[in-house]
Amino acid sequence: MSLFDILSRQRRVVYLVVGVLSVAGIWAALRLPSAIYPELQFSRITIVAEGSTLGARQIVFSVTRPLEEAVSIVPGVTRVRSHTIRGATEISITFAPGSNMDRALQLVRARVNQVQGSLPPDLDIEVEQLTPSLFPVLSYNVEGGEPARLYDLARYDIKPLISRVPGVGRVDVQGSDVRELEVIADPARLAAHGLTYSDLGDAIRRAVTVQAVGRVAQDYRQYLIVTDQEAHAAEDIGSVVVRGGLHVRDVATIQLGTEDHVRIIAGDGKPAALINITRQLGGNTLAVADSVARIMRAIAPTLPPGVHLKPVYDQAQLVREAVRSVRDAMLIGAALAVIVLLLFLRHGRITAISATSIPLTLAVTVFVMRLLGQTFNLMTLGAMAIAIGLVIDDAVVITENIARHLRLTGDRTTAIRVAVQELIWPVTTSTLTTVVVFLPLGLLQGVVGQFFAALATTLTVAVLISLLLALTIIPLLAEQFVTAHEVEPSQRGLLARVQATLDALSPRYESALSSVLSHTRRIVLAALALVALGIVLWRLVGTGFLPEMDEGAFVLDYFTPGGTALVETDREVHIAERILAATPEIEGTSRRTGAERTFLQ
Repeated sequence: MSLFDILSRQRRVVYLVVGVLSVAGIWAALRLPSAIYPELQFSRITIVAEGSTLGARQIVFSVTRPLEEAVSIVPGVTRVRSHTIRGATEISITFAPGSNMDRALQLVRARVNQVQGSLPPDLDIEVEQLTPSLFPVLSYNVEGGEPARLYDLARYDIKPLISRVPGVGRVDVQGSDVRELEVIADPARLAAHGLTYSDLGDAIRRAVTVQAVGRVAQDYRQYLIVTDQEAHAAEDIGSVVVRGGLHVRDVATIQLGTEDHVRIIAGDGKPAALINITRQLGGNTLAVADSVARIMRAIAPTLPPGVHLKPVYDQAQLVREAVRSVRDAMLIGAALAVIVLLLFLRHGRITAISATSIPLTLAVTVFVMRLLGQTFNLMTLGAMAIAIGLVIDDAVVITENIARHLRLTGDRTTAIRVAVQELIWPVTTSTLTTVVVFLPLGLLQGVVGQFFAALATTLTVAVLISLLLALTIIPLLAEQFVTAHEVEPSQRGLLARVQATLDALSPRYESALSSVLSHTRRIVLAALALVALGIVLWRLVGTGFLPEMDEGAFVLDYFTPGGTALVETDREVHIAERILAATPEIEGTSRRTGAERTFLQ
């Protein structure tokens, strides 16, 4: 019993399986996450420690070096680099290719926790694995008011709403001014009472801390007794008892102020608060951007007069444009492939049956992509665009062989059975050859391997699915819709004229081929010359990891000599802002000035 006989008996099952998988592929296409690149996992972990008031040299010896020594013994570490500035340090740890980064992250965090007790107090330490999801996909400016007020709006009103959006990772808020209660101690009064600055700070810290002091059982319930002495105003701090009957207000002045200026955030040359939004690993960039945009539109009417939100970066636009471009290329490629098939096969039904493999293959491929954890990105979509020209080959070969056998015999079932049986192994080996060519790309190591693994996996899946469809659904469609009468060449119409034109080119091609074959040496020399020219041009062509992409924006990095006051740097940058504001093509600017946060955010 041949393969076609089995398929013919189980025709309904084949149609059902293909239909269900195609519908599942359409469902998956509507829910598959979209991003610029595949989910990448870099073999690097970053430690960021900030919050100290020490200078860069002191940070090196008290923070950077202990952390470097602690993490350098983690298995798999190949390189440790650090960048230290005033009050903060960043340490990059590179691991050997193929390292288990989840386990490496746990080991690094464990080593950091072991030495954290010997580091300066009030030091904030973050340990993160470097992934593309750490970088913002959205940025908004909150503009139109006092800097401290804008920061409060962004931090306490807007951030909580964005943080609960599905797929959102970190929401970082930056502002020029952050409100705080300032305690300005009088050294003479402190000395007169035998107190130090540390005594004053410890007394305030103990007094404003929420503490559980006991439990009480009453009315069949147990209650927790908590002392709530949180400070909400300057008077609350002034009433704190330092010693005996001595209050803070007796030795210090308390006033509402802001943190020391270490950065300036501006939008279009005016004070602003900056909101950077990242997505979770595996999150959908488009879904996150749409959800955040809806929240921002809902918040806008509730903001104080004069305050408004302005988007300054939206990676979703780039994703949409990239997906749209690749989608259009796929549609155009599929249409051209069908037209070429129609011109050369000269049969409408045979062409339609062969072209059926394109949408079916793509739909089932998308479903398998979802099962494999892939996303829509430039690599997977590019693989599907490449596959369009490959997936139709098997179907064309099968249908053309069926048409040939139908011309030889009038029995349709016999012709299809023989045609399919003849091509099972040739078509299979031809498809496996294509798989063997692309599959090794997925064996590459490092970041390059992760890029090409998405392409190789998608392309391999598409080609294998096209093989299965060519051997199953295509013969069944041919049996149902193709007859011996319909495989005869068209005698009239456009296809007949195209056939006549192609037939007229045959004598010319034969003549040209005869001339080429009679000058073998010249052809070989010309081929060698072209190869040599290709080698020369290959050495001259520039190389790069990724092609340049225009996101419709640019980043201007500016540096001033070490030790330059923040006010002076701000004055100099204002000159550049005025130049940019006078440029008609520029819609807006967002600025962050201050070395303390430049490499941390």
